[in-house]
Amino acid sequence: MNQVTVQQPQSVTDVVNFQQQHFQQVVTGSDVEWAKESQFAIQALQKNEYLAKVAWGNQASLQNAIINVAAVEISLNPALKHAYLVPRDGMVCLDISYMGLLHLAMADGAIVWGQSKLVYSNDTYTNNGIDKAPTHKQNTFGDKGDIVGCYCTVKLKSGDYITEEMDIEALSKVKGTSKSLQGKGAKYSPWNTFPEEMMRKTVVKRASKYWPSCERLRTAVDVINEHEGLETEHQKDEALNDKRSQDVDKLNNMLESGDYFNFFPFLQTREETTQARFYASFAKGEVTSSKEKARNLQNTGIEEWKSIVSDVKKHLKNEDKQSILNIVQDFEPYHKIHLVEMMGKKGQELTIFLNTKEA
Repeated sequence: MNQVTVQQPQSVTDVVNFQQQHFQQVVTGSDVEWAKESQFAIQALQKNEYLAKVAWGNQASLQNAIINVAAVEISLNPALKHAYLVPRDGMVCLDISYMGLLHLAMADGAIVWGQSKLVYSNDTYTNNGIDKAPTHKQNTFGDKGDIVGCYCTVKLKSGDYITEEMDIEALSKVKGTSKSLQGKGAKYSPWNTFPEEMMRKTVVKRASKYWPSCERLRTAVDVINEHEGLETEHQKDEALNDKRSQDVDKLNNMLESGDYFNFFPFLQTREETTQARFYASFAKGEVTSSKEKARNLQNTGIEEWKSIVSDVKKHLKNEDKQSILNIVQDFEPYHKIHLVEMMGKKGQELTIFLNTKEA
């Protein structure tokens, strides 16, 4: 009976070369090719003695990292700076840069273009609201000051802009959850070696949740989160993302039905990222008409709610509590929040009244 001889790798180069079949079984597009990516992987291992040592001691992790290159279809070409093989927690991981994430989104048509930039204390930064890019004046060659935050702005096919911002405190919290900072390999953590790049990537990852669907980008973010130990944070973000998606669906239903009474306060009490997602959800070819419909619905809602505010203020002045209760008795929480906001200085008085009556 003939025995099958299993060839054993004699070096990390062999470990890479033995992955050709696995790579080709996973890759589906033409953005990455085995002949090139295998050489990029070997070059990375030859240039980094510690990476090679980790790869030899944990060959399965090197195999997984190479398979992830095929799954995400992102190149290890060092000239592109899209992705790297890095040692982390005793494993070889595929690390994808913020430029790589933006590249995937643009390549798949989710966005037209995007950028992620740091904001320093001596910069002038202004958020210009929904659908508009922020104004960022940077002291490029002088004293920049300390980093105070980071933002990511992308342009959609509709021509609208979506901007996500994180201050330095929020970025530091994300950094604190990364397991790359734990253990013996902490000094090799990208948060220590390339902190500015990690800040940019953190904001891009968060911002990507509000862009049109992109399968490769989602896969890339999952790969990053898995190796950075951010599964719990990722789950929290996914739950929040689901809530935002539900809110967008509600807004579209209100828009379709012409429900100005609910549309105006519901839209106004949603966070800017949800509002941006709503405007970005309009079907191609219907963006202009949908925006016009939304504006008309808001204008009608404004007049209706101005009338309600006027009545409530009158009843407060007359201490006619029963009339106020009759107005708000069927209100949803967001109705009440919006009413209080529109009441201005009288809002606090109304809040005390409502809390007293509903206690």
